[in-house]
Amino acid sequence: MRKHVLAASLAIAVCSVSIAACSGNGEEQTTAAAETSKAQTTEAAASEEAAAEEKTEETEASEETGKAAQGENQLRIGQVNGAAHGNKCFTVGTAVIDENDRIVAAYLDEFQFLDDEQTGVPNSDAFVEAGYVAAGKVLGSKRVNNDYYSEMMAKAGSTVKIADNFDAVQAYAAGRTIEELEATAGKTPEEAVDAVSGATLADTAGYLKVIADAAKAAKENEAVSYSGDTSALTLKMIEAAAHGDKCFTTAAALTDGTAVILSYIDEYQFLDADQTGVPNSESFAEAGDISSEYVLGSKRENNAYYSGLMAKAGATMEIAANFDGIQQYADGKTIAELETLSGKDSQEILDAVTSATLADTAGYIAAIVEAAK
Repeated sequence: MRKHVLAASLAIAVCSVSIAACSGNGEEQTTAAAETSKAQTTEAAASEEAAAEEKTEETEASEETGKAAQGENQLRIGQVNGAAHGNKCFTVGTAVIDENDRIVAAYLDEFQFLDDEQTGVPNSDAFVEAGYVAAGKVLGSKRVNNDYYSEMMAKAGSTVKIADNFDAVQAYAAGRTIEELEATAGKTPEEAVDAVSGATLADTAGYLKVIADAAKAAKENEAVSYSGDTSALTLKMIEAAAHGDKCFTTAAALTDGTAVILSYIDEYQFLDADQTGVPNSESFAEAGDISSEYVLGSKRENNAYYSGLMAKAGATMEIAANFDGIQQYADGKTIAELETLSGKDSQEILDAVTSATLADTAGYIAAIVEAAK
């Protein structure tokens, strides 16, 4: 177990309410009458008693968060792929929890096929050249394409960008237990939107559920010991090309601004159609975005299959175990310490990271560093 001291503050953007939005292909993304609903709800619940109850609830939640953030904490990180919003995209949710199943930090992003004038995930050109993805299409992160995607949403009346909506949902999750988050996720779409200040997405409940599922997944992972105010930690995820041109990597890092407290790696590759694809894989093929012969799959979710392919090339360690080993090496080290590996050759890095055998270990560590920054 490792102990660290915090040096930076968590900054999560929470924006004002908007009314409606749509996806890159015109699909509605937010509640069409969210702003009106919120205004009516405010007027209808304007009694002093209702206002007092709401203030008391928020105060109690804040006090509990403050108590939980202090002292020795056992932190775990988890990540899941979900389908929070329709069938044209898939959601990646990451969550860090403490020993009381309270969410310390969360991060959301969503991936959708966009026209190829937008920014695709790393190796997008290679995916088209290999015949996995249709010509004229790229799989893009909604956060990376925030301006473009938000413009599509604005055509339906939205005034809150997609990234700001995600940030608002994350901010709501932080400090709440898994049980509390699931309770809100179980409400009606309108009630969930009203509960999350700053969020206007009609599928707010779906995004909360993805975070709750990521938090439950974290319970199965190894903990690190952390002393300090956990509410000041920052969680972020990025996409990278850590390993060749047939896949793209996602790397998440929880940091205090100086050190990596926790990290998480996964990688996505097009696999045979009989393997497990990300949510909505069938819809992607039906829409003609990808070849029906393939699915985009997480290497962690397809660990046995992918590790079998590695074994044929002489590998003795499974891909998930390799990712875990790299994470364990990175966790607790300063960003500066991890950056010193950038100038070393592959064998020197493997000699240092004894818990991993991947030739591209340096690429995965570099991705974690990028996320931490």
